Amino acid sequence: MVSHRTISMGFVAAMLLAMPAAAQDSRAAELAALQADKATKLRPNTESGAENTLEWLQAHVTDPSTFYLRFGGIYPSAGFATGVGYRHAAGQARLNVSGAYSDRAYKGAEASLSFPELAGDKLEIETRVRWTDATQVPFYGVGNESTKDARVNYGLELFEAGALVTLKPVPWYRIGGGMALRNIQDRAGAGSRPSIETLPTPPPLLFSEARYTQTQVLTAIDWRESRGYTRRGGLYSIAWNDFKDADDAFSFYRVDAEIQQTIPLLKEHWVLAFRGLLRTTEAKDGQIIPYYMLPTLGGARFHRGYSDFRFQDRHVMLLSAEYRWIPSRVVDMALFMDTGKVAPERGDLDFDNLRTAYGIGFRLHGPNFTPFRLDVAHGDEGFRVHVTGGIAF
Repeated sequence: MVSHRTISMGFVAAMLLAMPAAAQDSRAAELAALQADKATKLRPNTESGAENTLEWLQAHVTDPSTFYLRFGGIYPSAGFATGVGYRHAAGQARLNVSGAYSDRAYKGAEASLSFPELAGDKLEIETRVRWTDATQVPFYGVGNESTKDARVNYGLELFEAGALVTLKPVPWYRIGGGMALRNIQDRAGAGSRPSIETLPTPPPLLFSEARYTQTQVLTAIDWRESRGYTRRGGLYSIAWNDFKDADDAFSFYRVDAEIQQTIPLLKEHWVLAFRGLLRTTEAKDGQIIPYYMLPTLGGARFHRGYSDFRFQDRHVMLLSAEYRWIPSRVVDMALFMDTGKVAPERGDLDFDNLRTAYGIGFRLHGPNFTPFRLDVAHGDEGFRVHVTGGIAF
């Protein structure tokens, strides 16, 4: 015979077992109700005003036939420059004509005719004519130990015309060569700084005309997403240049080598980017390299801790690293470091006495272009702010 105590214990156990199941059913019903309510409030993923603006800008920038406003691009140290241009596409040909003027009275005009997609996009031909009048280019002296207080200005007028042919057998590799004629004339500088001829020891052959025939051979492996903006890929390039002066006074060779590597982290929300740049020159027998043709260190693309042309010498090394993060689809932020040096001899390009700066950057970008970039850097000469367009590297 089952006692009342046994029946009571069984009833309590059954109730305890049923309670978790009932709670689970109740929780499932609550979640289902929440999901149904959320589904009634869903909206399409619409683009923000900034994204719409960038899409309009990119369409305008890439439109093959249009009038456009031009900003910058005259010459480093030009200050704020603006102008107008016109592009026109006709079949395989692309014509681009523009001119600009800066608040420091720099002037520039250029025209190019290119054929970027010949032979099934395996061959590219570009011809270009450019004229530049720079009024107050800075010169701090030659060498890694030059001081910013030694700055003087000089003027420079440059005319160049040339052509470049590039073969692209596969999308990530190109090899090519070209030739250009360059006439360069330096002169006294304008602006508030003293002119270069007031130096106790001015550069040799000051205010002379150089008439160059430049021959170039280049090759590159380039698997970045685009040249205007990328979060993955790399660039490994080298170019050899022969500058032959018609008067056999200023002839020299120059080699440019560059490595870039971009490494995405966690679905490209963070990116590590690295760059190494080397420029080395060699004067031909009995000739000199004009001071205005020496490789330089400084500026928005060649060491953000310093101003344009801050250091000059025969050989230059630059190393850069960035930690980038993406707070939105159209904005990148970056912590960066630039370090490098100039040297009179190739063997002096070591890791002693490097010029180093650290900073933070803000970039506004589209899928394959960067119309705005702000970098603030701090080095041994204080803070330096660079406002420009285009990628840092």
